[in-house]
Amino acid sequence: MNSNNPLEPVFRAFSVASDCFKVAERTIQIQHEELIRRTEFIGATPEQANAALDGAVKQAADLAILALFATFERCVIEHLQTANRLFAAGYPQQYSTRLSEKFESEVEYWRFGEVLDLFKSEVDSNLIGQVKQIKQYRDWIAHQNPNKPTPTQATPETTFDVLTRMIEQIRLTHTPPPADEAVDDIVELAPVQ
Repeated sequence: MNSNNPLEPVFRAFSVASDCFKVAERTIQIQHEELIRRTEFIGATPEQANAALDGAVKQAADLAILALFATFERCVIEHLQTANRLFAAGYPQQYSTRLSEKFESEVEYWRFGEVLDLFKSEVDSNLIGQVKQIKQYRDWIAHQNPNKPTPTQATPETTFDVLTRMIEQIRLTHTPPPADEAVDDIVELAPVQ
């Protein structure tokens, strides 16, 4: 995994939690009393224990998708805000600065689908479509609106993979090369709102 990927800590936590569920399942199967003391599993039937674990596994996966997507949204917004600071250093200075300030403060409130659409010319449109499908599922997890049908489900593994590919494509096309110190100087000089 790329250590520069902001999604890694979230996915790593999900992977550890998944392993913990496996250990719990094995512990419950053998009814190791010393290990399950003071838990809801003491005296539970295998069916009850498995049902509780299955529910927890599903909930953990859904929460991982929520956390992965929230981290992804923050990464994309911060990327746009950094790009905006580059624009703010442009000409005409006063207009560019005011426009940049408006962008910086309001990008937080844009619909995230519209934010994703900003990348359509540089990022594979199928990938953007996959990200939007994950967002629909994330929204469904967060709101559980019974009047809306369940969208296509995603797994934390798929979510991590798709969002990582999106971050990599954004960085590939939108991050100035590190050797370009003039651009770095502009970013440092531009005011952060």
